[in-house]
This record gives sequence, C-alpha cells and structure tokens, in this order.
Amino acid sequence: MCAGKPTFKKSIRRVWQLEKQLWFYAIGSFAILFILQYVCGVYSFFASKSELLKIWVESILPVISGLWWYPTAYVLFVLVHPFINSCLQAAGERVHRGLVLVTFTIWGVIPFFPINMGLNVLLFIYQYVLLAYVRWYHDDLLKSRRIKSVLIAVGLGVGVGFDSLVSVAGALVHWNHTYTYMNQAWSFPSLFTALGLLMWAYQRKERHSETVNAIASATLAPFVISMYAPTAHALKAVFDAFTDNMNSAQGLVLNVGWVLLIFAIGIIFDFIRQALFKVTVNWNRYSCFEVFWDYIQSRSIPWVKELWQKIIKY
Repeated sequence: MCAGKPTFKKSIRRVWQLEKQLWFYAIGSFAILFILQYVCGVYSFFASKSELLKIWVESILPVISGLWWYPTAYVLFVLVHPFINSCLQAAGERVHRGLVLVTFTIWGVIPFFPINMGLNVLLFIYQYVLLAYVRWYHDDLLKSRRIKSVLIAVGLGVGVGFDSLVSVAGALVHWNHTYTYMNQAWSFPSLFTALGLLMWAYQRKERHSETVNAIASATLAPFVISMYAPTAHALKAVFDAFTDNMNSAQGLVLNVGWVLLIFAIGIIFDFIRQALFKVTVNWNRYSCFEVFWDYIQSRSIPWVKELWQKIIKY
C-alpha cells in the first residue's frame, strides 16, 4: 500500500470485496448457530432473545457494528488511506519524520498506558505512518541484514525480558497490569520484531507457491469464524471442559492442537466460499461495483457530482 498509487475508487472496491466475505460469514454463522440451537437443540449459543436480536443486527451490519475489530479497522483505514497518503507526500520528508518521531515516542516507547491507542483504525494509521516513512525515504535500510538481525534481537530481547520482569514483580506485589510491551501491537518491541521479520521475508529470494498463496488467501476465515461472539463463547466452554483436569503441559499441547484444528477448518470453509463466489457473486468480478460507480459519476445531481469528483481525484 505504500508503494502503489492509491485512489478512492480502489479503496471502495477493496471494501466491497471484503464486505461480501463478511456478510457470508456473519449471516452464515448466525443461520447455522440458530438452527443448531432452536431446531436441533445442540447447544445454547444465544443466552437470550435480546442477545439473539443483537447478534442478528450485528451480522447484517458487520462493519458498522464492529462485529470484528480487525475488518472494521481495516475498512476505515482503507477509506481514508488515499487522503492520508496524499497528505504525507505533500508534507514532505522533514514533516513526515517529525510525525514519526512524535507518534513513536508517545505510543512506541511508553509502556503500560495505551494513551487512547487500541485495536482500532488508529493503530492502522499509526503503523502506516511509520512504515511509509521507511519505505519512501529509507528503502535501502530494508535490505540490510545487520539491521534486520538487530531489530529482531532488540524487539524480542526487550519485549520478553521486560514482560518477564513485570510478571515476576507483579506476582510479588500482587499487581496485574494488562498493558506490557509485548502485548501492545503499537509498542517498539512488537514493531521492531514485526519489521525485522518483514525485512527477513523481503530479503529472501522471491518464490511462488500456489499452495501457500491459496492458504494465504483464505486466512481471514479462521479469524472471523473463531471470533464470532457466540462461536467464541462455545469454543471457550468446550476447551475449558477438555482442559479442566489437565496439567499445564497437557493443556499447552491441547491448546496448540485446538488452534491448528480451528485454523484448518476455517481454511476449508473459505475454499468452499471461494468456489461458491466464483460461480455466483464473482462470476463477473466487478460488475455490480462498476455499475454503482458509473451511476454515481454520471447520474447524480450537479452539486453531488461536483463533490464526488473532488473526492475521487485522490
């Protein structure tokens, strides 16, 4: 996204493609769980009628309702991305560098306190500002093997070491703080580790694998299926029942196996979705989108058309 030339039309198209997938999983999950509870009587996924109604509304409007934090944050970021890109490029290297230093100091260095940061669109914007600066003005650094190794070593060393120290100190004084370096996606140990791994992949010889690409294209499914609220509660209940009388080692092994199983099931479900979409909504991939786009451009009233032209020029 840093290297390309983003436009508002491309952003809307991305949102539309994602929205179709979210509707498929949200409404499909709701329908399956509804049948399992009220027709088959398998499990009580919905605790009450009010919760049933709430989940139904969220399933119809998955992005607006924030049913899943990641897709909602991604959609919001994609919509503002062309304008953020234009502003950063117009500001120039010096102003962009100042913004990087200020934001990185506020959110990257200070531990314990999120300072209004969280798992939302602000996290996407913050990380994009940092990465775009490196990509645009210091692209040569991404090829340095030494910097890659230093970033990974510092990120993991500081993150794991700091969190271990806090855990020991917290156990001694009975203090439990949820925000530490390694569980904050915006803190510098996490960012250093992630950037180092990206550099590692960037520096490797380019390879293409149809199997890897196919699996990568389906990785949204395990997240949205397992994080769908009624499903998440049911999975937790089942997992707790299995691990109730196990020791920590057995529980860890089962936990890893559980995650791999859910991931595999999610990938299989998405392969099925892709096959269905190929012969239905994606048979002519952008037909509905292009019709909508042309209608807005050609048939809107004059003042709306003028405003629309100002927006899409970005």
